[in-house]
Amino acid sequence: MNGRFRGSRPRRPRRLRRETDGRLFDLDRRRFVDPAELGDDVRAGRPFRAHRQGTGEECTNEVLAEVLRNELSRQAGLVDLLRMTAPAPDERQRRRP
Repeated sequence: MNGRFRGSRPRRPRRLRRETDGRLFDLDRRRFVDPAELGDDVRAGRPFRAHRQGTGEECTNEVLAEVLRNELSRQAGLVDLLRMTAPAPDERQRRRP
């Protein structure tokens, strides 16, 4: 992520602090960030940096891995839901004229 959008000036990465309980706090907006919101930002290409509360240790890659894991599990849940609601292959064949 280079912090650039097409046709725009460079954006400063969103600054996040990982609290001791695992939640993420946006230092600029002064509010907690929902994992789904951060997933939307990642899909949009918005850069971010995350550091641990107390130690200041960078944990951006760890947070990114969690965001990706959440997105994949959410998509897998959607696929499972679609499989449950889709007619079985036998039923689809019977419906054809």
